[in-house]
Amino acid sequence: MASDAMTINESLMEVEHTPTVHKRILDILPGISGGVARVMIGQPFDTIKVRLQVLGQGTALAAKLPPSEVYKDSMDCVRKMIKNEGPLSFYKGTVAPLVGNMVLLGIHFPVFSAVRKMLEGDDHYSNFSATNVLVSGAAAGAAGSLISAPVELVRTKMQMQRRAALAGSVAGSAASAGAEEFYKGSLDCFKQVMSKHGVKGLYRGFTSTILRDMQGYAWFFLGYEATVNYFLQNAGPGVHTKGDLNYVQVMAAGVVAGFGLWGSMFPIDTIKSKMQADSFIKPQYTTTMDCVKKVLASEGQTGLWRGFSAAMYRAIPVNAGIFLAVEGTRQGIKWYEENVEHIYGGVVGPATPAAAQ
Repeated sequence: MASDAMTINESLMEVEHTPTVHKRILDILPGISGGVARVMIGQPFDTIKVRLQVLGQGTALAAKLPPSEVYKDSMDCVRKMIKNEGPLSFYKGTVAPLVGNMVLLGIHFPVFSAVRKMLEGDDHYSNFSATNVLVSGAAAGAAGSLISAPVELVRTKMQMQRRAALAGSVAGSAASAGAEEFYKGSLDCFKQVMSKHGVKGLYRGFTSTILRDMQGYAWFFLGYEATVNYFLQNAGPGVHTKGDLNYVQVMAAGVVAGFGLWGSMFPIDTIKSKMQADSFIKPQYTTTMDCVKKVLASEGQTGLWRGFSAAMYRAIPVNAGIFLAVEGTRQGIKWYEENVEHIYGGVVGPATPAAAQ
């Protein structure tokens, strides 16, 4: 029974006779595929979310911009971005998160599995423990924040280039224009921030990022694992492991995970976005707590939840896509192990005794 509900990465590590390096590559492939799915599906939603958090109606910056550049809600943001910047504007800053999320999910899933196994031992799936899942998810989030902080800073800076382009014309002075940074692309943004502000610049907003990721991924994994556990406990004959679940069930568990992620961490995500979107040259916020105080003073509680609907809409297709990609890759690897690898003999050995000469 202990092996009936192994996580994706643990099941991959069960492959026999596979060289260590080869096994490690197979271990992270599901996370990489999930990372690609997350970014390609979620980037437009994330761009809208960040724009609303930083430039939405009622924010401190909204008063400094023309009405055509202030967003009332998600649909208003969509309309204005298409009109003023074109549809490709939703994918500004995609390179950094595309690379980063392939790494991130390659970190999140293995760390989650390792910590959960450490907490629960060899029989770590015989009984479902919400507490252990939460702790394991928080550990995965903390580990991932080391990557997500600089990745999301670059993405946020690129998503805010519209604001940078408007700053000089709105303020009417070269001095004010110089308070905003301009970047040719994600790589240029990374290079400029690193050269001008160092590692500290890349990790601006790290406190809010690690708090967000620990809380968010604790509930992300709990949502997924609890839903999967429910399906397994109430399944019909022949359904004993995650691999036996159909894709609709996998996507449903992913959607619940997404709701857990964003529903639990959104206010601190808003603070993170504001910290990372802030100017390096003339910063409005000095620390995470300073940002919280100023947002509450100028925007109230509403300021912490602006863009929430975009995040929740995002959770449905993005997280369904993540786990569909992850589980689909896992099944593809299983097929590969069973039907292809033996052809090469030296990897897992000949398929049958007769094949051996």
